Amino acid sequence: MYAEIFDLTDRVVIVTGGAGHLGREISLGLADFGARVIAVGRTGADSVSFDTPRIDYAPCDVQDEAAFAALVDNVHARYGRLDGLVNNAGAAKRETWNELDADAWRAGLDATLNHYFTSIKAVSRYMLAAGAGSIVNNASIFGVVAPVSGMYPEGIRGPSAHHAAAKAGVIQLTRYLGAQWAEYPVRVNAVSPGWFPRKRGPERPDFLREVNARVPMGRIGRPSELVGAMVFLMSDAASYVTGQNLVVDGGYSLW
Repeated sequence: MYAEIFDLTDRVVIVTGGAGHLGREISLGLADFGARVIAVGRTGADSVSFDTPRIDYAPCDVQDEAAFAALVDNVHARYGRLDGLVNNAGAAKRETWNELDADAWRAGLDATLNHYFTSIKAVSRYMLAAGAGSIVNNASIFGVVAPVSGMYPEGIRGPSAHHAAAKAGVIQLTRYLGAQWAEYPVRVNAVSPGWFPRKRGPERPDFLREVNARVPMGRIGRPSELVGAMVFLMSDAASYVTGQNLVVDGGYSLW
C-alpha cells in the first residue's frame, strides 16, 4: 500500500543538467521509480547515453529562454502531460570578490537563479492548467550558510558571492511559489546538497580531510544520495509538502 506512494510510473519529468555530475544520478533515480525523464543538457546527444529507455536526452541551453520554452512545448505535445521539473543545471564561475564586477555578478545570477525562474515559467503554465505538478529546485547548502573561505587551499576556489546569493534566492523563490500555488496544487520544493564535489584537477587529500572534518558524518556525499530526496519530493509521498528546503549535507550545517 504505502510503497505505491513513491511510484512515479509514466509521470513525465524534465531534469535540467540531467546528464551532469548530480543530474545523471537524479535522472536515473527518477526513471528507476517509473518516471519518463527528459534529461536536458548542453552536451551533444551523441555524447550522452543512459542505457535505459525511460530517459530521453534533449540538448538545450537552459539559459536560452525561448529554446527551453520550445522544448517544454514539444515534451507536452509528445506525451500529453508534464508532471515534474527538476531545476538542476548550473554553470556559475568561481570568481573571487576582487575579480567580480557587475557583468560577472549578473552572469552568475543568470547561470542559476534567473534560468530557474524562466524554466519554471515555461513549465508552470501546463502544470497550473492541469491543477497538478511538482517542481524541485536544486539549491545548495551555501544558500543557507556561508562558505568558510579559509578552508580552501591555494589552487582550489570556493563558491563565488553570486553563487551563494543565487542559491539563497532559489530557496526563497521556492517558498514564494510554494505558497502561491498550493491551492492548485502545484508543489514547489528545494533540495540543498552539502559537499558533493566533482573531481577537478589533481588529487588533494589534504583538502578532502579538511572537508570531511567539518561534516559530522565524516565524509562527502555521493550523487546517488540525492535520489531519495528527489523521488520523495516528486512523488505522492510528499503530497502535503510544499515550499520546503530539504537539506542533504551529512550534518554539515549543524555546526
